[in-house]
Amino acid sequence: MLIFLGIVAVLVLFVVSMYNGLVRKRNYIKEAWSSIDVQLKLKTNVLTNLVDTIKMQTKYESETLEKIVGLRSKMLSSDKGEAIKANDAISKMIPSLYAVSESYPELKSNQSFLKLMEDIKNVEEKIAYARTRYNKVVTEYNTSIQTFPTVILAGMFGFTKEETYEISKVERENADNLRIKDL
Repeated sequence: MLIFLGIVAVLVLFVVSMYNGLVRKRNYIKEAWSSIDVQLKLKTNVLTNLVDTIKMQTKYESETLEKIVGLRSKMLSSDKGEAIKANDAISKMIPSLYAVSESYPELKSNQSFLKLMEDIKNVEEKIAYARTRYNKVVTEYNTSIQTFPTVILAGMFGFTKEETYEISKVERENADNLRIKDL
């Protein structure tokens, strides 16, 4: 009887340990997304200042600026997919802001503009790092819930697969085309 109770106790501890590990990994995902979210909020603040600086220094067509302003609020969306798409769209527009500075020498020499463009670059790098970290913890979690024996426990307690933060198919093809052109 004592042996039976010992086996049951070990099994219970094993199940509790697996469950706690899954909860921990799910919380790591939330924390990793939070890191991306913080950087997206920082990027929206920098973009606000950048748009204001450009408006003060130029009579630039407002089309690009209006698109940035519209996408800026979407980056703060609670929907991860929408935030990712908005961030990626704004990142694609950054080169056009550099082009604006080429057309307006006063903007090109404006210290605020130069500092804000450097801030954008730094935030982009931080987002890339946070994105890599997020994908790593999501992959670890997804692997955990799909491997035996954890898959049984994950199914019983409703642990579901999380999506990684990936570039779109079009962006991947564009990157591949750039690599081919560089050769």
